[in-house]
Formats: sequence, C-alpha cells, structure tokens
Amino acid sequence: MHSLHKSLKKCTIQRSFITYVFMIALLLSAFPLTAFGTTFSNLEIPGYEGGIQDPRIYREMVFITGEPVLLEGDIAISDRAGRVTYNYRNMTNREGTVTMTRNVTLERDVTENGNDQKTETFRLTRFRETITAEGATYQSDERSNQWSQSTVFHAKPAATYFAGNWDGRKYYTINGNEGRVIVETRGSRVGYDQHWSTIDTQTLVHYIDYETGTGNDQVRWQGTAQVQVSHNRTISPHFELNIPTQISFRGAYRLTEQEENVLKYAYDLPRFNGNGGATNQRNLGTGSFTLDTNPTNQMQHIPEMRDINGHYAEEAIRFLASTGAFPTSTTTFGPDLPISRAEFARALTVSLGYVNEATVPERRSSFQRADRQESLFTDVGQDHPYRTYIETAYTKGLMAGVDVDLYIPLGTEPRPESTNVRFYPDATITRAEAMTILIKALGFEHLAPIQQYGTGYLDDTAIPLWARNAAYLSRELGLVRDVSGYFQPQREMTKADTAILLDDFIDYLRTQLRYDYRERVLNY
Repeated sequence: MHSLHKSLKKCTIQRSFITYVFMIALLLSAFPLTAFGTTFSNLEIPGYEGGIQDPRIYREMVFITGEPVLLEGDIAISDRAGRVTYNYRNMTNREGTVTMTRNVTLERDVTENGNDQKTETFRLTRFRETITAEGATYQSDERSNQWSQSTVFHAKPAATYFAGNWDGRKYYTINGNEGRVIVETRGSRVGYDQHWSTIDTQTLVHYIDYETGTGNDQVRWQGTAQVQVSHNRTISPHFELNIPTQISFRGAYRLTEQEENVLKYAYDLPRFNGNGGATNQRNLGTGSFTLDTNPTNQMQHIPEMRDINGHYAEEAIRFLASTGAFPTSTTTFGPDLPISRAEFARALTVSLGYVNEATVPERRSSFQRADRQESLFTDVGQDHPYRTYIETAYTKGLMAGVDVDLYIPLGTEPRPESTNVRFYPDATITRAEAMTILIKALGFEHLAPIQQYGTGYLDDTAIPLWARNAAYLSRELGLVRDVSGYFQPQREMTKADTAILLDDFIDYLRTQLRYDYRERVLNY
C-alpha cells in the first residue's frame, strides 16, 4: 500500500485502483444533503381536514349530520413565519341545505436532526367552525377542540420522503345546548417530493358520537367514516411530431406539468326512521371524485446530433438531450463511446432537475477569476466545462470525490486541509458504479435483504460485494432492462447505455414510485 501511496502522488494510478477508490467513495461517503422538499412550490395542499382543491374550488366531505355531504367552496391558505392559517369560505352543498364556515390557525415547530432529517410538528391555536343543516347549527372552537400533527422528513439525493400522523377531537354543540357531537379523528400521511413527481397521500378515520334531546325525544347514534386524499404533481414528457415536412426539425419534446387530486370516502352511518330516530339498520357506502388542474406545457431544446438516427437508443438520447442532460448543439454525439464521470454527472444532475445549461458559468478573463469560488476538486478547474454539474453532483450527494493523499473518501469525516481532492472527471464509469449511484440517490440501500441472497443474474458471482445491493434492487425495482440475464458489472457505460438507464430512471420517478404512494395506498 505504501508503494501505491507513492504512485498516487506521482499520478501513475492504475485503473483498477481508481475504480476501487471510486467505489469506497460511493459506498462510504456521508453525503452532505442540503435541501428538504418540505414545501411544494407548485402544489398547495389543504393539510388540516381531508379535502382537495384546484384553482377554482375546494371540496370536502362532512358526516356529522348522519349523512355523507359533499361541500364545495373556497379555501385560502397562508403560511408565514411558522404560522399556517386556513380560511374556508362559501362552503355549501349543491342543494344549498348545508353550509359551513371554518377558520384554523396552526403553529409549526421544526426540529432538525443532522443534514438529512427534520420533524415538523403543528399545534392548533385558533379554531372556529359552524355548520348549518336542516335547521340545526353545529358549532365548535379551540376551547373544545384538540388537534396535533407531526411529520418527519428524510432527504435523499433524488427525493425527500416523509411520513406523519395526526390526532384530533372536536366537540360540537347543537343549537347551543340542545345536544352535542364528538368527532375523534386518527390520521396518517405519506409522500415524497422530487423533480418529476410530488405526492402527498392522507388517510383520515372519523369516529362520530351524536346525541341530542332527552327522554323519549333523545336521539343517539355512532358512526365511522374514512376519507383518503391524494395530492399529486407530475411532469410528463411528450414528443410532438411536426406535420409539415418542409420544416427545419421533425419534432420536439414538451414537458407537461399537471396536478391530480383524488378523494375517496367510505362511511358506516345509521339509517333514520320517519321521526328522525336512528334504527338498527346501517347506511353503508363509498364514493370518490377528482379535481385536476389545467396542464402547463414547456417546449424543450431541439438536439442537433445526426449520428443517432436509427440507433436503438435514439429516442432516449433525444429526450435526455432535449432537457439539457446531453449537449444539444453538437452534431456528433458518439452514442457508443464510453461516458466519462463528468458527462455522467451532467446527465444525472440535469435529469433530477438540479441544474441546466443556463447555470454553467461563462468563461471570464484572468482578473475576474480571482473573485470566483475555489473549485472543490484539484482536477476540476475553474473553467472546466462540467464544473457546475460535478460540484452539484457532489453537494447534492449523488457522486463523491477522493482525498488521494489520505485515502479518505470525501465526506466520510471532517475534511482536512487537503490540496489533493480529486473527482477524476475523464475516467469512465462502469455499470456497477452507475447502478450503485442511482440506488443511493433513491436512498434505498436498506431495502436489500440482510442475509445472503442471490441477485438473480446469471453472473451473480462476478458482482462485487459493494454493488450487490444495487444490482439486486435495480432488478427488483425494474430500473434496468434485463434481456440477457447478465448484470455485467465491469462493463463500461456508453452514452447510449446512460441515456436508456436515465430514461428508465425518470420513468420510475414519474410513474412507478407514484403508484406505490397513491394507487397502492388508496386501493389497499
């Protein structure tokens, strides 16, 4: 090892050793995660009582009258300095027989745990709600209302995941002193936030205890209702083929962003006789409805490469290039050439929505460069064309560098005053390395079996130990197109391979991950 140390200083590193160091960096680095997806910039979510909205209208189900009632109206949400307010206005059913007003104020406390976790806890500070239905007025305020919600967020390079729950107990008076309704609520939420899709799925179960009147005029019943809501924002790519043939380009990709909001409900309520009394029979039912926003479209760049026509990866390459993941201005792409670490860093960071071509720093004169921030890596200069992508890949926890002098993968412990931290931007990347990066980006390493297991590939014994979890999970999650049955861990990734891999990865983020958080929960 001492001789290797000397050879490293002389920059005569063997590729096998470079690969070894890269893998240590990938597998052991405690990546700095700098951002939480706790606010959904394009997705304003009604988070107090299970309801859904679009820019025009808000809808919610209420059950305290003994019947399922759909209310529609307006909601205004304000989030300032840790105080969140919800104002529900003009809420009524279609017949106009039931109305509701509600004002809610919540205080948010945030606790951070390291770089990648934080907890948000909400407490109720103000509450006013009035429901009128068929001559009865139901009222509740913060003095008779208990409510709390807490959510933990876990930030990973490709997405921030979260899960939480809440408990509530509302006490309503009926016409002042003629009766009361107690509604106890148990709720849970789960979701994620990432570039291609954001989802927040909530499940609320209400336990209703109704009592009014005395003696022979007393009416008492119990019921339950479950409400599930899912708020989803998705970006979908579409290729638009031009009908005219006399045009400079045959077509272009557009990205369509749309919000989909789904509400499902089920109830177990009493049936009432002609005098308004509850019978022994039950009123059981289910229902659902949706609210979708108008989609927004954004046309993408037109790639100019000519050497991909008819290539098996042409569609994936053109799509990735249209987003800026690959250069769009070059006419010679070289799809079957190996991809470098620098090129992979660009393709990956752009695919995850972190940077685009507009963020790359322009070349400046020497007297201007003195004021620019020092590069993180000794082999990635200030004017390196991929510097922005490389440093973004590092700061977002996607790829790591290596402290060559100390054999310490960058990020495993506090960085010393080293002058020889390298990224090796021109080195190629193997299939095992690429899959390990993607699985770590998702934060799914722990999903692999703990005991000894087979990856399912015919060359299972050739897969190195550090890549086995990634190989197994990439197959289980459908992140790879397995046609040969071989993983080929040491095969160098080509640009075409990378395009297909990232195209499938984006599809996973858009659709398959969403399915697990929405359809699987709502249809469980």
